[in-house]
Amino acid sequence: MTRQTLSHTVLTPPADAESVIAGLRGSIDVLDAQILELLERRRGLSASVQRARISSGGRRTELGRENVVIKRYADRLGRPGGTMAMALLEFCRGATAPGVLGAPGSGP
Repeated sequence: MTRQTLSHTVLTPPADAESVIAGLRGSIDVLDAQILELLERRRGLSASVQRARISSGGRRTELGRENVVIKRYADRLGRPGGTMAMALLEFCRGATAPGVLGAPGSGP
């Protein structure tokens, strides 16, 4: 199933494939929305842990704990999982300024 368009060959999926693809993409969109919600919840919990640690005289981040998280992701998902965990930890660290821990768009 091909057609010529501007001297390029384009594969045209059958109509039923298009509906399958649309349904699968819809499912992906639902999962993405759930993942985003979970990331926001995780960021809030992380900010609470950081505030509690700081208020008791501790450091904002605990590298040992971060290594445990990175290892968990890497063990489950391989090298890309470790990279994802590092991005997640950076996202959840929040800002360093008091009062804005976990603020969206803030960096470490």
